[in-house]
Amino acid sequence: MTKTIGFLGAGRMASAMIKRLLSKGYRIQVWNRSPDKLDPLVALGAVVCATPAKAAYGVDTVISFMADDNAARAVWLGENGALAAMNAGTVAIECSTLSHAFVLDLAKAVSAAGHTYIDAPVTGIPADIEAGNTIFLIGAEPADLDRIRPILTDTGKRTVHFGPVGSGTVYKLMHNLLGAVHIAAAAELVAVAKKAGLDGATVAETFSIGANASASGLMTVPGMISGNHNEGIHFTTALRAKDAAYAIAMTKEYGLSVPVGQAASDVFETATKDGLGDLAQSAVIETLKPD
Repeated sequence: MTKTIGFLGAGRMASAMIKRLLSKGYRIQVWNRSPDKLDPLVALGAVVCATPAKAAYGVDTVISFMADDNAARAVWLGENGALAAMNAGTVAIECSTLSHAFVLDLAKAVSAAGHTYIDAPVTGIPADIEAGNTIFLIGAEPADLDRIRPILTDTGKRTVHFGPVGSGTVYKLMHNLLGAVHIAAAAELVAVAKKAGLDGATVAETFSIGANASASGLMTVPGMISGNHNEGIHFTTALRAKDAAYAIAMTKEYGLSVPVGQAASDVFETATKDGLGDLAQSAVIETLKPD
């Protein structure tokens, strides 16, 4: 594959991946809804494109990192969307966390247009991505996956192939729903501890060495204790609510009930409706009011 990649989106995760690819010698032509945010990437060598179509033109690989189904639909299929501008046989790598149903629909549209779709959501925070520690959760045919292995190797530390298109999204959505469960439960622990007068630093330290500590909890408990939900935001409350909702919708596709996951999803939905969506996920603790 060539060393030029069309990139759709330049949010926290996308920017980190673009920086990593640029450091590995790739040429990047990128579109972002807010072009003024691209200045740091331009300084590193990225080329700004006015539309998704222009970002996707003349390359054989397009990578997308969008917030949700609506944003992904617009950049791939909307006016001046990437799909209509892509050369025959282009590989579309979708790293966004999208709904399972939409991923399957998008894959069909990409395939029908003569291209290859790779279901490739990722785990990690921006610092992990930029450092080359991305974990790719792949749904693709083996031969299609082999085509993009150089990019995955240059960008990440591990590629997990779950099966056909859609299977990477299945795992990612349940993975993120589990994170919602961990964070919501940790918020209850901290809320009760605070109400009982326990020292916050002691609670945080003891949580970190306990058997129930998780990466999600370790990332959010300090903010729950301090009450500061505005700094070090790797992932917002609204994005977690969106991912949890997508996961719940997917479980219904399979006829399954997930009451614990549903409860956590409800917590994040409530927090978002309460105006906490743009804050760090630790903000869910603010929904726990005394009776």
